[in-house]
Amino acid sequence: MLWRSIRIRLVTIQVLLLLFALQLIGGYFVRALNQSLLRAETDTVSRQTQLIATIVAPEVIGQAGNTAVSSQTDANQSGSAASSTQPNGSLLQSFPQLINGVVYVLNKDGVVRDTSAGSALIGQKRIDSLATETLISHKKAVAVHYDPVTHNHLLTVVVPIFNQGQFAGIVESVVSVQNTYTTMRQVTAIFYSGSGLVLALTAALGILLSRTIARPVLDVTNQARKLAAGDFSERVTVHSDDEFGALATAINDLTDKLQAAIAENQHEQGRLQAVIKYMGDGVIAFDKNLNYVFSNDAAARMLPGLMQPNFNPGELLDLQRMVAEDKSEWSSIKKIGTALLNVHVTKIGHKQPQGYVALIRDVTEQEKLQAARRDFVANVSHELKTPLTSVKSYIEALQQYNDTDEETRKRFLDVIDHETNRMVRLTQDLLQLSGLEMRQEPFRAGLIHAREWLETSVERFALSARQQGVTLVSDAFPVVSIRGDRDMLDRLVDNLLSNALKYTPRDGMVRIRATAESDQLTLTVEDTGIGIPEDDLPHVFERFYTVDKARTRKFGGTGLGLAIAREIAERHGGSISLASEPEHGTTVTVILPTVEAR
Repeated sequence: MLWRSIRIRLVTIQVLLLLFALQLIGGYFVRALNQSLLRAETDTVSRQTQLIATIVAPEVIGQAGNTAVSSQTDANQSGSAASSTQPNGSLLQSFPQLINGVVYVLNKDGVVRDTSAGSALIGQKRIDSLATETLISHKKAVAVHYDPVTHNHLLTVVVPIFNQGQFAGIVESVVSVQNTYTTMRQVTAIFYSGSGLVLALTAALGILLSRTIARPVLDVTNQARKLAAGDFSERVTVHSDDEFGALATAINDLTDKLQAAIAENQHEQGRLQAVIKYMGDGVIAFDKNLNYVFSNDAAARMLPGLMQPNFNPGELLDLQRMVAEDKSEWSSIKKIGTALLNVHVTKIGHKQPQGYVALIRDVTEQEKLQAARRDFVANVSHELKTPLTSVKSYIEALQQYNDTDEETRKRFLDVIDHETNRMVRLTQDLLQLSGLEMRQEPFRAGLIHAREWLETSVERFALSARQQGVTLVSDAFPVVSIRGDRDMLDRLVDNLLSNALKYTPRDGMVRIRATAESDQLTLTVEDTGIGIPEDDLPHVFERFYTVDKARTRKFGGTGLGLAIAREIAERHGGSISLASEPEHGTTVTVILPTVEAR
């Protein structure tokens, strides 16, 4: 409870900041003082040790030389070898009080030649890591370590001995620096005692000063609680021109604006409810627990049982499934009696759902029209197939007669043949599209090599492109395989290339290229033709849809090519898309899944 008070928090923050500053300054001060004292002690011992090394250098070199001569005179006499390790006399007697510690003089083999620690160590090999380091590197070494036996901090300085450039040995000084660490502990204790007193005084002063801050804040808090309760009648009294006065003024302004905003919101809510009530589409709202909240009149007409007490529209609309699959949107077609309803449910809220809104549209008539259109295509195709075959046969028979003028007869026959072929193509398109939509078209799946398939397709249109004065360009096709119906895929590419050449003027260019990546083949057909207006782009894949009827009659289009291409692409588990700009050309992209060739 105490931490909820702003006074306690202000004082606590102030004390913590001061404590942090004191700790930072104290740590730096103690560390710097300790380093300074140790550096001074180290410099003193180093100078003294170097002085000893300079004085004892001739003696160490002399004894090392005698040892070498002795060993050369009689290598087999052990007595001579033993005598070589004995000193001629204590080398440190001349300056017993020079260093307040222990001094060792070692030759280059690590044997103690002299020491202030007692003659018992003379002649023994000293095993010490710092001394060994200097014996190897011939460089000065300094270290401070803690001795667990004496509970003292010891400073060790090792200095090499050189005589005329020749390494002769080392001088190692070991000095206690415990007094330095004792002094540092006393300084630290004094510093932290003073810090504690400063913190206590700061806390007391902070408590007194925080009252001047807490009182205005409490006034603002009380006013905010009244606003939350819907009471806009009172205002905060402004006592000063400082920041708290500005805060009180801002709260008063907020009260005025909030009161006006609530009134405006209520007005807009009333208008929105009126719009929803008279919408042609049904609207049903649910809370986050899928409980029914409200609906409009259109929803009540579409769902006759909506107003019944035990009716649960959430079950009818599969809301439980939407929640289980954690979807933000859900669309489905529901058949209620004889009506077909297109239901689109949207979750309100990004992460945590606040509720759900269902939009219901009666698509019964639309579905009937679509079904009628599909039946019409199938029926017309079947009805036209037989007479068209008869007409084609009649033309072939008529071409065998020689009674009429040859030029006239050929001209008429060519016209009839052209129109007949156009109607035959239309019939075939209608039949194939109907078969693809109804999944009645046989699907003869097989392994297709993309490069060979696309190169063959380009070759079929090379002559036609030259005759139209259009440059047909093809990039190198990837070596991948797809699984599908070769006849369908040939028809897909034929439709795309035929459209591109048909709507590209002379001296234009058509490019076909393909890339393979991420287990899919991306086929692109680009042209520099007349393009498609932006408003027509969403409808180009619809059956019978043509951008311009006059242009369609000129170029002979039926409005079925892209619809067939889309059905073929989707039948193979792929997709197709189109981008175009008037007078700048069109780009059609087909994506098909690839398989590993075996």
